[in-house]
Amino acid sequence: MEIMKRISRNQNIILWVISSKPHCDSYRKNGVRSHYVIVPNFIKYEKFFTAKIINSIVGSIFVCIMPIRVQNDNILIHSPSDFLWDTLPAFIKKSWNKEIKWFASVYHFIPRPSERPGGFNPSNLLSFIAQRLSLPLITRWSDMIQTETTFVKDELVRRYQVSPEKIIVCQSGVNPQLIDSFSWSKGKIYDACFLARLHKSKGVYDLIEAWANVCKCNKDAKLAVAGSGSVEMIREVRDKINNLNLENNISFLGFLSEENKYKLLKASKLYVLPSYEEGIPITFFEAMYCGLPVVTYFLPAYSDIKDYIMSVPLGDAHSLADEILRVLEDDDLIRVLGEQGRRLAKEQTWEKVAEFTLSQILKIGM
Repeated sequence: MEIMKRISRNQNIILWVISSKPHCDSYRKNGVRSHYVIVPNFIKYEKFFTAKIINSIVGSIFVCIMPIRVQNDNILIHSPSDFLWDTLPAFIKKSWNKEIKWFASVYHFIPRPSERPGGFNPSNLLSFIAQRLSLPLITRWSDMIQTETTFVKDELVRRYQVSPEKIIVCQSGVNPQLIDSFSWSKGKIYDACFLARLHKSKGVYDLIEAWANVCKCNKDAKLAVAGSGSVEMIREVRDKINNLNLENNISFLGFLSEENKYKLLKASKLYVLPSYEEGIPITFFEAMYCGLPVVTYFLPAYSDIKDYIMSVPLGDAHSLADEILRVLEDDDLIRVLGEQGRRLAKEQTWEKVAEFTLSQILKIGM
């Protein structure tokens, strides 16, 4: 959305957003100049995983059969993820009309279910299979692939023999004006915060276990956990906090607005995201811009920014706790890491990301 908001300012580009009503409403609210096509939901309430999958499949079929109404020879389709329901419509349109350009995004490789938190649950299994179906279509049929990391680019070249010239590496950005518009003058009330979708792959369980160890050394340590998730996931997170007697040390905040998200970052000393799989999260740059050191599990995808994060081996919750304590106990280290990360984030603005993305799109004949 941040990229499209800026690209839509170009008077020579006619933009169409084809998505669900909440997404279209969000694009409108954020000033994206576009035509909108709302993809209908077959099931109104998406409280359960099955309902979301059915709606995604039905939506994908709708987009596949929907005719392209733009009367222009220069048509580009952007699939914003490698989810099969995003990939399939782009592939179908491209296969029907070879003149259409396809700009695809791939952010990370989903591990095998046996290597993923949660094991062979339906979500892990379906995600893995769907990506394995999507990637051959993207690598074979798309005209350009955007990813956030050199690691993913190298893997696409190695696994799928994609030409390196076909892949651009472009990380996410921040909106300095927006972040600066939300002030916070009440000091640091949290020692650390977690901001992400509540999913086992985000390492939220590991973080709660690590925080129990942090509290053994600092009984007053405060952690904020924010993010949306399924009803079941929220219940499990709350239960884990209660079972470890951390009710006074961990505040569960649920979903936050943009304003409250930035206020939380400014009210915290550290940002902690022990994900098991990622590209480079937008929240890394947002936290850095707010002057927060980032503590995380190390993933190969983080190689491009390894000098700007504090990382420990994947899955090692004890080392995660030790690293959190080490940083929290050194105010000078927090200051130095915060200043270093902020310098990086200030250069990573959405304006620059959008300008670069548009320049690459124009190279493929638009």
